[in-house]
Amino acid sequence: MKNALHSGSIPLLFVLPGLGTGGSERVVLNLCRELRDDFRPVVAALRGGELAEEFRALGVSVHILNRRGGIDLRLILFLYRLIRTYQIRVINTHHFVSLFYAFWASRMAKVALVHTEHSRWEMERLPWFWRLWLKFFLGRLESVTAVSREAFFYLSRQSARTSLIQNGVDTLLFARESAKGMKRQELGLAKEDLVVGSVGNLRPEKNQGLLIRALALLPREGQQVKAVLVGDGPCRGNLESLARELGVADRVLFLGTRHDVSRLYGVMDIYCLSSRYEGLPLTLLEAMACSRPIIGTDVLGIRGLIRHGHNGLLVADDNPEELKDALILLGRNPELRRSLADQGCKLVAAEYSFARFVSGYRTLFQQLGGIKPEVATNSILGNEQI
Repeated sequence: MKNALHSGSIPLLFVLPGLGTGGSERVVLNLCRELRDDFRPVVAALRGGELAEEFRALGVSVHILNRRGGIDLRLILFLYRLIRTYQIRVINTHHFVSLFYAFWASRMAKVALVHTEHSRWEMERLPWFWRLWLKFFLGRLESVTAVSREAFFYLSRQSARTSLIQNGVDTLLFARESAKGMKRQELGLAKEDLVVGSVGNLRPEKNQGLLIRALALLPREGQQVKAVLVGDGPCRGNLESLARELGVADRVLFLGTRHDVSRLYGVMDIYCLSSRYEGLPLTLLEAMACSRPIIGTDVLGIRGLIRHGHNGLLVADDNPEELKDALILLGRNPELRRSLADQGCKLVAAEYSFARFVSGYRTLFQQLGGIKPEVATNSILGNEQI
């Protein structure tokens, strides 16, 4: 299927578990947007989601495979047909479940496959049976990429063809968009409110309940502190109930899925990521790029980004008392907020460049598509140092 707009470019298939608003989906969306001149991207998702229309708006062909429960072997045939129909030359899978189905389809079609992992924790928590399958796949792939140093060190022990390509953020875009901002009145926030924001799917591992519990511990006298939660998911009902039970429902705004997140950062005085684990969280990088002071939990994927007291504050996992103290500290110290925000912004600009992120994937995909010399194994693509 030739498209005049992309004549001569490499047909590239991305395979994702779903098309929700998570970090891996947004990584692929950014790649589709930035690589259209060199590649003809096609997206296959085992299940649908809110971002499907954003992919289609870019002119990307989107295929929802509607995975059934359990092991759905039909998906291998579906993917094989897509490979043949679009004459795919490179496949990029994200997360183990996508790899499981695309691996067999890629071997049937004899097409190069590069697998991307986003979290060491997700790999380590796989049952032993599936960890054996992961090891089997990794040893037979043309390439493997990791979005964080933790994932890179784990994967490089499994495959000599592992590259580190860290997630990147367009700092100028986010700084510009957040500066445009959104009037607080539109969200029912007062000018004098101290606003703590968080962006992410409302799932158990994101643990937004920690922020709600910390909010309930804050003294009501003095400055009013309000939380803005951007995102949706299976935990929303429980989180809303928790806010009501703790008497802070009037201080927690659930905004649901939004497509203006870059502007919403502008209403936040503090950004809080209370996850139990992360890969390399895009929202944390985005908030830093918008010069927001950061509070994060001291867990895998977050502690690697935050130097406590330098470019953010770290608090113990699931400890509302510590988070409450951190909120009070930042609420009472605007100078500290500015200092942490400045250092966070500098970190993103120096180490998590969007251009470097895109260049790393472009180089790898071109190499696998056969138009560039092979790169070194266990390499750092798009990153100057590790």
